[in-house]
Amino acid sequence: MPRVASTAAASAGGRTTTLAIKKRQCLRGVDTGGARRLLGKDAAEMLKTGTVQLRPLRWLAWRGVWPRPAATLTFGQQQLAGEMDPYKYLKIRFNPDGSLVRYGEAPLIPASPAGEPITVAATNAEDTDDEPARRRIVVVHSNDVPLNAATGTSLRLYVPSSSAAAARRNNNHHRLPLIIYFHGGGYVLFRASSAPFHATCASLAAATPASVASVDYRLAPEHRLPAAFDDAADAVRWAAAHRRGRPVFVMGSHNGASIALRAALAAGDQGVALRGLVLNQPHAGGTRRTPAEEASVDDRVLPLPANDLLWDLALPVGADRDHQFCNEGAMLATVGEARLRRLPPCLVLGRRKDPPRDRTRRLVEALREAGVDVEARLDGAGYHAMELFKDNCAAEFIAQVADFVRRRSADADDDQAGDVVGVSKL
Repeated sequence: MPRVASTAAASAGGRTTTLAIKKRQCLRGVDTGGARRLLGKDAAEMLKTGTVQLRPLRWLAWRGVWPRPAATLTFGQQQLAGEMDPYKYLKIRFNPDGSLVRYGEAPLIPASPAGEPITVAATNAEDTDDEPARRRIVVVHSNDVPLNAATGTSLRLYVPSSSAAAARRNNNHHRLPLIIYFHGGGYVLFRASSAPFHATCASLAAATPASVASVDYRLAPEHRLPAAFDDAADAVRWAAAHRRGRPVFVMGSHNGASIALRAALAAGDQGVALRGLVLNQPHAGGTRRTPAEEASVDDRVLPLPANDLLWDLALPVGADRDHQFCNEGAMLATVGEARLRRLPPCLVLGRRKDPPRDRTRRLVEALREAGVDVEARLDGAGYHAMELFKDNCAAEFIAQVADFVRRRSADADDDQAGDVVGVSKL
């Protein structure tokens, strides 16, 4: 596969480019000879003369699973340009038949019909300083059920047993809300059972509490867009058939947020009422770079060359990043305000250093202009997908979503009792 060179961005201080170091090595204390072998003669001389400023980047929590972030050396007002191989960064390579080998993915976690213990914050945690009393254990049961036999898609269902039992004992037969969830991975990586997203869904189920149906949609490039959007429409039809009076929410993280938006539009087209839509760091792009994208050449999680490659693999053959499946402006123009207006109340979450953050702000503005009730919290700390790497970010993320779902479920119709099909019989 061809190597993709990091792009250069102009800055007030001069021409700025990036050097991606392929060895995980801290250069503090490295002798000039070692620097010359690693960086070349010019860089070694800058190191020797003290004109180099090292900006080491941390190795992420999913060591050996999530792609290695690129390290950067800044030389005064300039940086040395090098190449980054996005295939190696994403840990993917092609088979002769055009399918993809994903050799660095997160472990796949089996479903747990018997249940797994999940620790969540206690309901009255803020009223006590006793750390053990601030936590409680909820057992979450999970099971895999088919979605569409023709396409081979499935759902992983999560139900918190203690909360479900409490709901059944309630005199008004209130049931848990149902969250249809779409995982991230740039349309190319991960599964519903991948460890980071399995943990996210189990935690959501326990903390909200809610039943969660995580969609194992088809991946690109074996199944390019709109395959994932078609799978999202299937998930909406499944929810309509099995909701049994429950309040239904659609949610997605990263590119999964873009799938969730398409699912919510499909729900409006099909007349399926939703209580809410959660978009966590939506993934969008375009051929014309935004300022945030220009600054993300060596982003810790989503560097620009890797981001571009994900779009190349996901979009229809021959399409560029201005296609409506990628570009938020093209999508909004294609969808139109009439369809947008049918969207349910929406929670949009973002992070201050997320490369698509400029496009997320545009999306929020467009939704509000169309009359959608939008709660936007775009000032989250850290980088793209930080909730997968940092416990405090994960806790904040789960709490924000759980609060939104509880508030929007408060006045839900509860005329019928019942459990989500496939989980009630565990």
